[in-house]
Amino acid sequence: MKKLIFGMFLFGFIATGNSQILLEETKIEYQPVSLALDQESHQLSIELPEKLSGEFQQNPLAFMKTRFNVQKFLKDNEETDYDAFEVFFKSKKGYLKASFNKTGDLISSNQKFKNIPLPQDVRLEVFRLHRNAMIEGTKYTAFSKGWDITKEIYRIKIKDGDKTRRVRINRNNDQLSLAGF
Repeated sequence: MKKLIFGMFLFGFIATGNSQILLEETKIEYQPVSLALDQESHQLSIELPEKLSGEFQQNPLAFMKTRFNVQKFLKDNEETDYDAFEVFFKSKKGYLKASFNKTGDLISSNQKFKNIPLPQDVRLEVFRLHRNAMIEGTKYTAFSKGWDITKEIYRIKIKDGDKTRRVRINRNNDQLSLAGF
């Protein structure tokens, strides 16, 4: 009986060793699908993953400049007839809408985000006006001509004791102005 079990074990070991087939190495290259422009609306929508959301909301125009290759996009869509096109970058906290001309120059953009951390100067202005207030929510809207932001608006919901107020602060050329309560 020992010889039979040992013989089956030896046969299985030898059979497994001889059944191995060596294959040559195969190389696979991944070519992502190019970003295609919608033929009718001349728009492109890009949904950003959550891991890029923080980087995107800190400076959306810089994010677009580094992550979106306009010239490659134009080359991939050269058969499409358009005078201008729009690109939407969307995340869970907001979006950036950028308008480009047919040569790839940025014409204008607008961006809107919610519940973002306020810049230091805006936060200080809110606490200067309302010393014991707690910030409950924020909304940020910005407009640009070309790559330069021309107008920024912060809408801030604050709670001061039992009262809830909404403050709007405009930032133009690094100067803050209180727009309303």
